[in-house]
Amino acid sequence: MPQQEKLKEIDNFEIEIKIPIEDPERIMKSLLTRGFEKYQRVIEEDMYYNSEYYDVRKYDEALRIRKTRDLLTGKTRAQINFKGKKIDQISMSRREYETGIEDPDCMEKILGAIGFTRVAGVKKIRNYLQRGEMTACLDQVENLGNFLELEVIVKNENLRERFLSQMREILQELGLSMDNTVRISYLSMLMGKEENIKERNDHGEKNCGDISGSGLSCG
Repeated sequence: MPQQEKLKEIDNFEIEIKIPIEDPERIMKSLLTRGFEKYQRVIEEDMYYNSEYYDVRKYDEALRIRKTRDLLTGKTRAQINFKGKKIDQISMSRREYETGIEDPDCMEKILGAIGFTRVAGVKKIRNYLQRGEMTACLDQVENLGNFLELEVIVKNENLRERFLSQMREILQELGLSMDNTVRISYLSMLMGKEENIKERNDHGEKNCGDISGSGLSCG
């Protein structure tokens, strides 16, 4: 069997939407009344990697190592994950490959040996809820705030529209709107925030330089 066909057989498609929320406790209660069940509360630390030989960010892809600690049991695990570019204009849906790893530090050294270095990280507390095939994640992301993610992993991309329709209905039941969903990752949000802060700081320093000879000072 050709390699391309083998890869196609193991393809997973992540159908996902993400939306900022202001009252995670209300959203949690609403999800529970609609048949979702809590099954895990964890801390997730994601380390993202890129290479000068293959610019993952340029192609709207992601390569990461995730470390997870269960806040109830204390158990830890790690996995490496690759996400392809988004496949529509309304959601975070994309092809995904993922597998568990025993030693994330060793995996990072392997990535470094082939030219991939760590570029940034994301840390969050995540509450997992499940209803049938659909997972709901209530995320408290460090330096970003609170978000709701709805996600389904499927083998067939043709199921995307069906599940996106279900997600749209769930958002409406929660008093939320598909119009307010976001299509950028937590990593991109954090990097954009850092770039904005740097620009403001640089602008402030320039202004201070402009008035340095006038006897005025910047507070």
